[in-house]
Amino acid sequence: MIRTFIAFDIDENTRNECMNLTYKGKSIYHKEINWVEPQNLHFTYLFLGDIVPSDKQSVINLISEVAQKTPILHLKQGQLRWNPPFKPHCLWIEYIISQHNNLNKDGSNFDFSNIRKRFIYDLKQELTYLEFDKRDFKFHLTLGRVKSKEIKSLNIAKWTLNEESIETEIYLQNISLYQSILYPQGPVYKNLATFPLQNNTGGF
Repeated sequence: MIRTFIAFDIDENTRNECMNLTYKGKSIYHKEINWVEPQNLHFTYLFLGDIVPSDKQSVINLISEVAQKTPILHLKQGQLRWNPPFKPHCLWIEYIISQHNNLNKDGSNFDFSNIRKRFIYDLKQELTYLEFDKRDFKFHLTLGRVKSKEIKSLNIAKWTLNEESIETEIYLQNISLYQSILYPQGPVYKNLATFPLQNNTGGF
């Protein structure tokens, strides 16, 4: 079995902004949080979990179809948040999707939610053994995960998150399938396939 997930890749400006926040976070929380390595930052589209290696190509084919239906995505108004807000398990930057810039070729608004729901439905027809998180999807970049032994005692008041400015607007241009390889020192993500999103709005 191989442990896999699907994600949107980020650009270097976004990565650098995330790392600036991480450096500040490390100066406040010295031992309570496992911080995400810069090369591992991404927007998760869907966590698959363990799949049979022979099913990998079926997943890749479905991702290719999604990429052909999805325009380059414009995200804005990033907000640094604890998740959940009380006794959090992780710290992330949450974004909203811009309806103005994300258009289909005919000029209509792109319906991200429906495309994703259809993808999950098609995937479950191919890989019937998969189970998916039913919580509402949020565009987010996870910066760090609170260590399990620190969840109850973490003092979230030490960092006033709403005072942090997230200036970068993001254009997501690629969607990828990754294998997550777990090591004692942390995960390594191996790219298995990448597809460009469709530049349906005339270029950015």
